[in-house]
Amino acid sequence: MPNQQPPMPGRRRGFLTRTKTHPLIALICAIAGALALLAVVGAFTFRPFYDGLPESCGGEDLTVAGGNDVSLNNQRRALVETWNQQARGDHRPARLIEVSPSSDLQYSQLKAAAESKSCAYDVFILDAPWTAEFARDGYIKELGHGDVDSPDDFFPPGLQMGAYQGRQYALPFNLDVGLLYYRSGAQPPSSPSAWPDSRYIAQLGDYEGLTVNALEYAWNHGAAGVLTGDTEPSRAALATKVYPALKAVAARIAQGGSLQTSLMRGYQEQDSIQAFARGADDGLMRHWPYAYRDLANDPKLRDGANLRFNVIAPPGANALGGQTLAISAHSRHEKDALALIQHLTSTASQQRLFSCGGFAPTRFSAFGLKPGPLRDAAVPSLPTCSQLRSAERDNANGEPDNATPQRLSDLAKAIVASLDRARPRPVTDHYETFSATFRGCARKILSGASVAPDTFAHAVQDALKGKSASC
Repeated sequence: MPNQQPPMPGRRRGFLTRTKTHPLIALICAIAGALALLAVVGAFTFRPFYDGLPESCGGEDLTVAGGNDVSLNNQRRALVETWNQQARGDHRPARLIEVSPSSDLQYSQLKAAAESKSCAYDVFILDAPWTAEFARDGYIKELGHGDVDSPDDFFPPGLQMGAYQGRQYALPFNLDVGLLYYRSGAQPPSSPSAWPDSRYIAQLGDYEGLTVNALEYAWNHGAAGVLTGDTEPSRAALATKVYPALKAVAARIAQGGSLQTSLMRGYQEQDSIQAFARGADDGLMRHWPYAYRDLANDPKLRDGANLRFNVIAPPGANALGGQTLAISAHSRHEKDALALIQHLTSTASQQRLFSCGGFAPTRFSAFGLKPGPLRDAAVPSLPTCSQLRSAERDNANGEPDNATPQRLSDLAKAIVASLDRARPRPVTDHYETFSATFRGCARKILSGASVAPDTFAHAVQDALKGKSASC
């Protein structure tokens, strides 16, 4: 029997039930109570999203706003700290504000800040597909011809991520390309049509990862050239090429295995890394380059000095991703913001993002390459994180540096080969509308739900125009 609490001092039992209250007094009390409740709820529910947003437009410091830094030991933040150490009065110090771990929330929050014309953020870290919308709406500043340092040194697909209607609005901070990780003894696919099969772990949760994977499925199963770049697909191409491609992969998912688990459990990045590390099923996974460092530092995937997994480029087309750096149209420190972007995209910074953080760099020189064709590029042995910086500083959390020069070179070769096969996602001013609609329709098709080809085609085409649609 629960303990009974004694009545509070000075309070009689049943007082509220025995005392009559005047209706007007009761109404006033009710209204006051409701207002108090709204104030309390508002404090939690309606609190501004930008808790880290500085007052008075950020003061004198530069503010860089983007998603969570998923690099090993927070290398993005370390690069900003390096800028602060090197500035020494020549430039304004900067700080990194991580607005959300979710790409969808990042978009909403950064867009809300831009729409409000707030000068609190000086530099935006944007997912590549958002650049067109931010440029169209005047949220970011156009870069001049002299603002891009050694433009030929950038990988062309990366530089293109920051362009809109032939003008440069942003510089690539890091690239993302699909890679295939496989445990020792597993057999990766040898042709695009064999990828994926039921054994693969993938990112099939209801977020941007599903959009990316579904686009790759379409491109490698009969819809090459559709839903990529700035060419709007016809309704016929969507219905007769993309739709059958997704249906073909749905048949493989129905066989069970890791691919079905990825869809049913809604795997995102960390979910899939954990499943791969556990040795789920046949040990095959599609992921981004940064996963390599996470896996290399997992004791379950090491055998002494040897790693229990390998990485290669996918056999077919894969989705180009990454983040760009753009100057807010309302920044009060445009000159320093540009200098900071040039620092973050320099060869030295890009080398560190790769060797220490696991991000794919944006410059040829970061891989020791000269500008030229990506196919069969001869990547030399690359310096490790501890060779670039002191081991004490870059391994602050105690992780061993298992990425040897040869392993980094092998990873770089896989990235370069994948980059040669990478395709941009649809370039549209309404990318978020498209992505939400496309992945919603794709999820239904991949799950085996009944969706008519014309319904799918009509919804996707409307979404590309910014119209709300669904399957």
